[in-house]
Amino acid sequence: QYNSAPLGHLSPNNMEKLNRFYTIAFNHKRLPLKVVGKFHIDEDNQARVLTSLKEKLGLEELMFLSTCNRVEFFMVSKQAKTVEDILASGLFNLSEENALMAKSNAEIHFGKDAVRHLYKVTSSLDSMVIGEREIITQVRKSYEFAEATGLTGEFLRLLMMKNIMSAKRVFTETAIFRKPVSVVSIAFHKLK
Repeated sequence: QYNSAPLGHLSPNNMEKLNRFYTIAFNHKRLPLKVVGKFHIDEDNQARVLTSLKEKLGLEELMFLSTCNRVEFFMVSKQAKTVEDILASGLFNLSEENALMAKSNAEIHFGKDAVRHLYKVTSSLDSMVIGEREIITQVRKSYEFAEATGLTGEFLRLLMMKNIMSAKRVFTETAIFRKPVSVVSIAFHKLK
């Protein structure tokens, strides 16, 4: 029911940008957390590093999300970028082994698939703990930072507005958050 909710009604210009929207995701499902952590950017350096990345890759818009188990780049660009492009920026220091692992195991999503992926992340359907509510705040704060830093534009603004509204609906209209599924929650219920 919620699958296409974040798309809403897009103008012809934003429909064109939808086809240039993609994500590169490094997460707990496909990579060891030590490799995911190599893409983390300290908050004090995020504005400088992300502005540099946007310029070096020639991106129209950029948003960066970093949590304890995922790092994701949400991008709008006329030319698709790859993990190799991110590594070639010189902003991330990975060993040859970790770089190869990142290239082989990154999740890459384009267009509508990228929107669905963002939606699943924000509504915690793609989380290590399905049903946890913290992710919606993390996504919102990541967008607000990117907007304040001048990394985003009209497309990501509209997409994030619809995305956050849709994720809130998931949390308020379903029971997903009442029984978060994780190793910790199972252990807690067993202990209890």
